[in-house]
Amino acid sequence: MIQSILSNIALLLIMHLSIQRLYFEKLKNDLSDSFTRFFHILLTSLAIIAMFYVPIFIGEYRFDLRTIPITYVALLHGPPFTIPILAVTSIWRFMMGGPGALPGIVFGLALPTLLALIHYSLQKHNITNLKFFFLYSLFWIISDLPIIFLVPNGLEAFKDIAVPRFLSFQIGAYILHYFVQSSRHQHQLVEQLKTYADRDPLTGLYNMRKFAEIISELRSKTPLYIVMLDLDFFKKINDTYGHRCGDKVLKEVAEILQNADPKKIVAGRYGGEEFILSIASSNKNDAMEIVEAIRHQMEEHHFYSLDGQLINTITISAGIAPLKEHWGIEAAIELADYYLYIAKETGRNRVVADL
Repeated sequence: MIQSILSNIALLLIMHLSIQRLYFEKLKNDLSDSFTRFFHILLTSLAIIAMFYVPIFIGEYRFDLRTIPITYVALLHGPPFTIPILAVTSIWRFMMGGPGALPGIVFGLALPTLLALIHYSLQKHNITNLKFFFLYSLFWIISDLPIIFLVPNGLEAFKDIAVPRFLSFQIGAYILHYFVQSSRHQHQLVEQLKTYADRDPLTGLYNMRKFAEIISELRSKTPLYIVMLDLDFFKKINDTYGHRCGDKVLKEVAEILQNADPKKIVAGRYGGEEFILSIASSNKNDAMEIVEAIRHQMEEHHFYSLDGQLINTITISAGIAPLKEHWGIEAAIELADYYLYIAKETGRNRVVADL
């Protein structure tokens, strides 16, 4: 019995390690959500099917821990993941045949999964340890109900095997839960580190390293214009309202840039109050219109100090340069920065694309 319980737990851990590797590959290589979901479903289904062939023997009765992985997926991910797993594993168990096929599907898979999905719909995956214990106690009782009703002297048989069944169920569930939660925490840390490596910590825009990396990929697919953009008289805001207010203004400006035209614009922070954009456009006039719209939106936007005081109108100046085929990005930045200088020297609150 101990050996067969450990075999089922080993299948749970192999499943978890495979899925963990899948999600780290997704983070590393930007795998699509549909690709990741497909293989998550496949790996979980294979683990459950493998359990059908590695039963736990307690006396003359055969069991497995199939209920644990499918209900855990239901609790964390809901119907999009769970329904396909339930369909695949139920069909497989039905095709295996035998007198226990239908009860195993209904009580070992379908009913506990339905209960887990109801919990997911009500509270998502907010599960305390105590709640987890009660949920898996309930799943265990549901999965073992056929013993009481379908086996001669079923209640006595249920009592005889209840302790080892309960313990194997709880131990298997808690081992899976522990490793999954540890992996989720590690995954979150890796995501945070990746964000810190790619983003400006204040504004959330791309830093220059990541911005240049993205542009080097985009330029082979579409014509690009580089925009250097600077807030007019920003030092006065810091001097009048303080640097914390200045940081607040920079965050709001970054939000405006991010939402301006996400399909065409990539936004980064160049440094201080200076920002850099790339605009996917085949002609200068289109790029000019996009930047003019941003300039107008910035002029109309109401910025407030930390104490709620309306700040005088904040404007921007911008310079636009094409990223020509034979140029490096540095050459386009240098030209856009020169046009930005002209915009500031000729009155500010304007966009310059050529002389």
